[in-house]
Amino acid sequence: MKFFSLDRTNVSSAAEPTLKKLSQTIYGGDNEGDSDQKGDGNKTVKDLLHRLQIPINTTTPDQLESDQSRDQGLFLARQERWGDLEDQIRTHDQNRTTTSAGTPLAELMLFGARSDVVRAAEHALLHGHPARGADFFSGIEALEYMLEDHPDSYPLALIVAHMHIDIGWAWRGAAAKEDVRELNREAFHAHFERAEAILNRFCPTAHHSPALSAARCALLPGQTNPAEKLCAEFEALIALDPTNPRHMRALGNYMLPRWYGDFDQLDLQARRIAARTYDLWGAGAYAWVWFDALLVDPRGLEMVEIEYFLDGVDDALTRRGDQHSANLMAAHLFRSWQHAREQYSDTGFRSDLPPALREGFDMVVHDHLREIHPLIWGHAEIGFENTSRIISRERLAAKGKEIALHAVALPFMTGLQNGQTVYFTPEGITQINP
Repeated sequence: MKFFSLDRTNVSSAAEPTLKKLSQTIYGGDNEGDSDQKGDGNKTVKDLLHRLQIPINTTTPDQLESDQSRDQGLFLARQERWGDLEDQIRTHDQNRTTTSAGTPLAELMLFGARSDVVRAAEHALLHGHPARGADFFSGIEALEYMLEDHPDSYPLALIVAHMHIDIGWAWRGAAAKEDVRELNREAFHAHFERAEAILNRFCPTAHHSPALSAARCALLPGQTNPAEKLCAEFEALIALDPTNPRHMRALGNYMLPRWYGDFDQLDLQARRIAARTYDLWGAGAYAWVWFDALLVDPRGLEMVEIEYFLDGVDDALTRRGDQHSANLMAAHLFRSWQHAREQYSDTGFRSDLPPALREGFDMVVHDHLREIHPLIWGHAEIGFENTSRIISRERLAAKGKEIALHAVALPFMTGLQNGQTVYFTPEGITQINP
């Protein structure tokens, strides 16, 4: 069976519906029954929020920059301006250009350039037939023919390789699971094998390209023994682009037991990366490698060295003090604190965790947080590595705002209960007595 075609015959068969629509439950940390979340009398945290004056930034610079870069990639691809697209992706990749939150612009343009074909494929797999007027097999072939015309262009090769990787995941489903239908598994591997064949023509080190190295890491789930190459591939990527914590976060996620590692290996790798990047991050890399892993699988809290982790949070924010990072860390620590309370409050095991995480959260709020980015808090509730594309941005942001205000009020509860108003400004925090 052909899952994609490289000849010029017209492929008319539609894919079977295989991509199930996932739903994520967004749960909030509603702990108003706790004593530290009650106000005077019958007042709850919600009753006191009018005294918490903190800016809510619903449209961050990162979101605008990301949308612009994706749209530029999509526009140039639709216009078939392959030379311009190649030049811009290469320039961003070589210069390590990112949004204000650290997303590589090359990655965003690559996503935009392949998005028409990938969305058509996802629609066909979800609904059992292509969208009206869409023939995604023709879209795949069109990009393959483009690559034949530009065989030495690694930026254009990345577009086609990532297209196959995305469609492979659409066939398989993104969860770390083994119960995948044989047809779906075969399609997944066929697309990943094609992506690997494309990428094998280009050496990331020779091209000094983080984008190529990141794509090689993205191939790992399609390989027979991905664990054998996982650490080496990610270490190579981090060496090419050590200032970008997203690579460390991805490594930690893949080191989870549900993927290719275990918590002991994850902790060891976090220490290795922290040692190799100490001049840049201090202990920060230890926190970044554990970052997504702890939210995806909170059992890791039993293994993490909490003092080292919190030192890493502080070092990371000292070196990268933007509000995106401050919101990431605050939302993470709040969610981890809730997990620790739920898991260990009754057993007495790791009784050090909840107060340590609470103290770390308070530190981030007092020393670094100056505005709320609601989407980050919404994503933190369901784990940053998730399939939240099926959840509307508006719904996620609304839930994130609610959670963030509730959380940020906690370090100031005594003052709020006593009538204080707390003002957050770029210069710091001011508490005004009544």
